[in-house]
Amino acid sequence: MAAGASSGVLSVAVSGGCRLLLLLALARAAAPRGGMLYPRETPSRERKELGGLWSFRADFSPGRDAGFVQSWYRQPLRQTGPVIDMPVPASFNDITQDPSLENYIGWVWYEKEVLLPLRWLQDDLSTRVVLRFGSAHYYSIVWVNGVQVVKHEGGHLPFEADISSIVQGSPGIPCRITVALNNTLTPHTLPPGSIQYMDDKTRYPKNYFVQNIRFDFFNYAGIHRPVVLYTTPSVYIDDITVTTTSSESVAMVKYQVSVVGSTLYSLALSLRDQEGKVVATGDGPSGQLKVLNPNLWWPYLMHENPGYRYSLEVKMEAQANGALLEDIYTLPVGIRTVHVTSSQFLINGKPFYFHGVNKHEDADV
Repeated sequence: MAAGASSGVLSVAVSGGCRLLLLLALARAAAPRGGMLYPRETPSRERKELGGLWSFRADFSPGRDAGFVQSWYRQPLRQTGPVIDMPVPASFNDITQDPSLENYIGWVWYEKEVLLPLRWLQDDLSTRVVLRFGSAHYYSIVWVNGVQVVKHEGGHLPFEADISSIVQGSPGIPCRITVALNNTLTPHTLPPGSIQYMDDKTRYPKNYFVQNIRFDFFNYAGIHRPVVLYTTPSVYIDDITVTTTSSESVAMVKYQVSVVGSTLYSLALSLRDQEGKVVATGDGPSGQLKVLNPNLWWPYLMHENPGYRYSLEVKMEAQANGALLEDIYTLPVGIRTVHVTSSQFLINGKPFYFHGVNKHEDADV
């Protein structure tokens, strides 16, 4: 594999079987339904981090399809051939000094085996176990213990799958998570790219192709954000939507809560300030909370106490299978208004001056 980074091209020679695998524009993953609250530790939820070293193998077969032809997900990845340790989260291009991996285009495979707490595995239908990926670039297929649980297209958003039925009822057996990941860019990806096959047999090997790109940064790939397992009750808070309106003397916090698993539930909400004092309460799946003399959320340099956030605690109780289930989730909430005029961007009614653009999310400034 050769790279032409200065010309915006990565080039590879592969067999014809790779053409279908590389052009992923037609392989659309289903859009997730429902909410996807950020996994937090609460009195009703537990979280297990899966960061660290995973087993890794790039599929260097001529068609980049050996992993699927040989069903690498059906057995531990180390049994399918040589693997190396790969940190997660990280870009696999930037870890080793192997140029063939740095400039690799196609399918790579990750795998992690983890033992789950016994309390997660009791087959009593009261605990839900979820596998969540913060992001993986670019197209992902995930198996748990050889069973496909999710597909996802897009390198910049989280995705998750309920794996309760796969892992529960088998205490003491490691949970084996296998990920096939393809970093090919197409006209339908963000950022976009295209695959160009060189058909001049006098100049190029059979089925030689290049990855054309039209941007000025390297196409890093891999599992780029944390992977976690977390639990919820089988009846759980699925989503919380909050909008705010405010003045200097009063603010209204409108909320809407979605619950999945039962229609027989109750909800109680408490809004606390940063000192833990309850400033407003509510109940039911939708409504609004009135906050007197609110501490508004301000950007840095616009206020002596910027970034002020309240905590909205949502507590759900529901009956399921003869048992009382409780789910608690706390959402950070900033009270602010944002308006755009023909000439100004206003936060809480005051003009905001943008100090920078295109800053990388990991920039320390």
